[in-house]
Order: sequence, then structure tokens, then C-alpha cells
Amino acid sequence: MSGVDLGLQLGVAGIIALAVGLALLRMVRRGGYGLALWLQVPAAALLYLALCPPNLKLRADALTVMTVGATAAQRSAAPAGQPIVALPGAAAPADAEFTPDLATALRRHPAVRRLTVIGGGLEARDREAVADRALTFQPAPERGLVELQAPARVPLGRQWSLSGRTAAPIRRVELRDPSGSVADAVEVDTAGRFVLSAAARGAGAARFELRLLGAGPAVIDTVSIPVIVESGESLAVILRYGAVNPELKYWRRWAVDAGLRSSVSAGVTEGVSLREGDAGLTPAALAQTDLVIVDARGWAGLSAAEKSALRAAIADGLGLLLRADGALSAQTAADWRELGFDVTATAAPGSVTLDRRFGQRERSAFSVAPVAVDAVASRVQLQADDGTPLAWWRAQGQGRVGLWRLVDSYRLILLGEPERYADLWAGTLEVLARPRVPVPPEPRLPENAWVFERVILCGLGAAASVRAPGGEPVALTVNAETCAGYWPAAAGWHVLQTGAASWPFYVRATDDGGSFRTALAARATTAMMSGDAGPQATAAGRDTAAGRDTAAPPALRAPMARWPWFLAWLGASAVIWWQERRRNLRAVGHFRR
Repeated sequence: MSGVDLGLQLGVAGIIALAVGLALLRMVRRGGYGLALWLQVPAAALLYLALCPPNLKLRADALTVMTVGATAAQRSAAPAGQPIVALPGAAAPADAEFTPDLATALRRHPAVRRLTVIGGGLEARDREAVADRALTFQPAPERGLVELQAPARVPLGRQWSLSGRTAAPIRRVELRDPSGSVADAVEVDTAGRFVLSAAARGAGAARFELRLLGAGPAVIDTVSIPVIVESGESLAVILRYGAVNPELKYWRRWAVDAGLRSSVSAGVTEGVSLREGDAGLTPAALAQTDLVIVDARGWAGLSAAEKSALRAAIADGLGLLLRADGALSAQTAADWRELGFDVTATAAPGSVTLDRRFGQRERSAFSVAPVAVDAVASRVQLQADDGTPLAWWRAQGQGRVGLWRLVDSYRLILLGEPERYADLWAGTLEVLARPRVPVPPEPRLPENAWVFERVILCGLGAAASVRAPGGEPVALTVNAETCAGYWPAAAGWHVLQTGAASWPFYVRATDDGGSFRTALAARATTAMMSGDAGPQATAAGRDTAAGRDTAAPPALRAPMARWPWFLAWLGASAVIWWQERRRNLRAVGHFRR
């Protein structure tokens, strides 16, 4: 204690002692020997302790850190014997020291080597300040959105899904598209998990919104779901069908909407066929084609030259899809066996469900062609809910060959699920079509970013900048690891410009997805936790084993909380006042008599 502090304490003690002495002298002269007389000295002592509380001996090498979300039970059970600091937004005991960030707290307590974090966890800027200190984390109970898995990029026209997990009091979740309409909604299961899906209808950056609801209609929390919808490249497809059928009809409609360049040749009646574009299988045409789709009857109508051209084009990268939608002729079966698929006829068509694959909540049956397929050296591309394979593919040269025996995928459109139909066929073309030219690697963008929280951008060129919504480009300082830090000051879509390319990324507002932000902080803090056997404990163990003396942890002194002493003084003063009042009332009554 400094000399000034000691002098102040002596002055306060002298004033209180003088006041008590005068009060005692007055009461003795008046003949007051009741409880009020005996409480004078204890009350004076309590007043002194409230003004100058005694010091506690605390560990200087340990620090308790209160963060946002710390419950009252956690605050009351904080480790005893070590200082407590509270970060912004955290509720803390009255004797806690409030600090703007963890780095500031550690500068005020330079001897700290062990941290106890209580509550929602440390934010990114505070996690860096931990450095090599041992850390123990006592997380607050989970609330709201705890986990979230959502794609950052989806192809145009595809059905995409997001999943996650919630904690109490969330009962229901809704996914709203950029227009504000409900794209999907579901009740969470007993474990709090959910799966939602939506269609990617417009190319470009889009913001969906996840709403978390409790037992009633009130919205408890909302989380922005940023998605970049990519249009991709237009593919050239040739279809050779033996006859027009509903599958071909709906596939052609989807191809137009998806921007595919398709050429079709399909039989209508004897000697009459439907032709759209150049569907000839010549070497020149196949060199400009990404995928050829042929059904069983269409293959039977191919010439030997067309089959030879197909095999050569597959070796050079062309994709081929064989549709086994009915019985095969002997020659067709032999040709497809050479391509890796042994197809034999069965007694009758089969029926399967694909609710799990398409994410449907209503059970629907689909038909399987009356064939059995032996594709030992191939990979399964599509299977029914019971595990029955429905489609396969295998590599052949630079290209790929696939086989389907699902007959009526078009029923998805009849069931009001055009997005799932588009997702099914877009995924098929993605697997089988001629491989694209590799794209340059993308920079590493933040998966989750909030306003006023630093984000790290990596994989940048020498000159890189970020343009905020409605703002001017801000140049970034790129280090030797091609990374740069950026502090967003506005919510919305930001654009990273590096070289000639630009990359959008989304920054959430401060109150956007608060529960999810807390869950991420808790997860990151848990990953840093060293437990009781931290680096310092390990080092101390080595010193003890080597026979070296280990010094006791350093200590510091901090004043106790004033409020307990003040409440005790207030109680004693109330008793003294009541005793004096009773004495005065008795004296007045005696005088009147």
C-alpha cells in the first residue's frame, strides 16, 4: 500500500473514531446504556471497512475472463483466489474489472500464465492474445443455432441443401429466398437437427435467410445464408432415342431452361423420326460434343461407323450415357458388355423410392427397367433408398461411360419438384460430361464474417483491394504468405479484387446470427483449451522431477467488494436509529403525562 493510501486510511479512521467517541460521550451523559450504545463501535468498524475494504491475496499468474453469455450460476462458481475481468457485453460479479479486450487485460496483469474463460468464448481478436498461455474454458449452455453447414457456391438451376443443429428454445426453422418467400420450413427433430433445401434460380450473389422460431410464431433469431449461384458453361449434348417418350419430352424442356445445346434424333413411327439439330455421330460432331445419351432402341439403330466413332471419342474425353429402359437385343447387349456393363433381362420392372436422395417428405415410387446389371468395375452414381443401384459410371480412356435403368425420373416434374429433377440431371452431366479446362485456384475467403471483426484473405496477388457495398475500393497490404487482413465496416456483399478477377463474399451485421456467432466462438475457444495439464504444468513437473525448487505462484493484493460491508453497516445503523427513536418517543410521552 502506498504512503498516500495509508495516510488516507488513517485520516478516515481518525474521523470515524472521533465521531464515535462523541456519540458515546453523548449517550453516556443521557444515560443510554441500551443496544444502541453497544453497536456504536461495530457500526463504526463496518463503515471503515466499507470505505477502506481489506485486501485479498490473489494469484498473479491466473486470470478469470468473463465473456458474453456467462450465466449467473457460472459467475457465482468462478474460481476463487484469482482476479476477474469482464469483456464487453459480459455480465460479471461486482468485483470484476471491465476491459475492452483480452490484450488490454493481459497488459494490466503481465504475470498471468493461466486463463479461465467463462461464457460464450473468445472472439477472434481475443483468441490471438492468448498466445502460449494455458487456457481452461467453461462454456455457457448452448442456445439458438449451434451448427450450420451450407454451400458457398451452387450451380444455377440446382436444388441445394443446408443442414444444422439448434438448441432450446428453437422448435422450428424456415428458409426464405431473396424475395422473402418461404422456400422450405421444418420442425427440428429431438436432437435439434434439421435439413432445408431451396432452388438456385438466378445467377449471381444471393442472400437467403434462416429464421429460428420457438414454440410460438415469434422469431428468436435470424441468420443470413449467402450463396453464389454460378451459371457455368453451356454443354453440347446429342440424344439418340429409338422412340419419343415422356422422359425425352421433359428432358428437352429442362435442357432449354438450363441453357444446354442439345441435338435430338428420335423415332416417331415407322420411317418417321424427330430431328432437332445435327444429331449425327461423326468424328467432327463428336469432337464438339460433351455428352451423348443413347437408349436401348437408339443404340440398335446406330451404324457400325457411328459406334466406332463413339468409342474413339470416348477415349478422347467424350461422355456417354446408356439408358437401359427396356430389353436389349443380343447385339446391343454385346456392345454394352464391351463398354463395361453386362445387362440381362428380368421378369418384370421394379419399383423403388428415392425420398432420401431427393429430400422429399412425401413417399413416391419410381420405376426401374426390367434388367439386371453387372457393373463390377464401375462406381454407383444413383441408388434407391433401400440401397438398390440405379445408375453407374466408369472411366474409359479420357472419358466416362454411364448406364441408367431408372425409367421415369420425369415424374419429379409431375410431382411439382422441377428443381429436384434439374438437380438430378445437372449432377449426372457434371459426372459424365467431357472434362473442363482447370480453373485457376480461388483466393481463400472467410466462411463467416461479421461487421467490425477482422477477416483474413489469402491467396492474393501483389495488388489486391476490397470494395464494400456502396463504397470505394480499399487497398490491402499483402504479406509474404499472400494474405491480408481486412476490417469490414458495413454489412452486405463485399468484392475482393485481385489481379483481373473479382470474388464476392458476405459480411453479416452485428446482430445477424448472434447465437451462431457465439457457437463459433465457443467452438474455437474449446479447440484452444489446454486443460489443467497445460504447458506451464508440464514444465513445473519436469522441474520437480529434476530436483529443482519450484517457486510458489506470485500473488497480488486486491480490495474486497465494498457492498457486503456497506449492507452490514446499514443494518447496524438502522438498529441504532430505531433504538434512538424509541427513546425519544418514550421521553415525549413521559413529558406529556
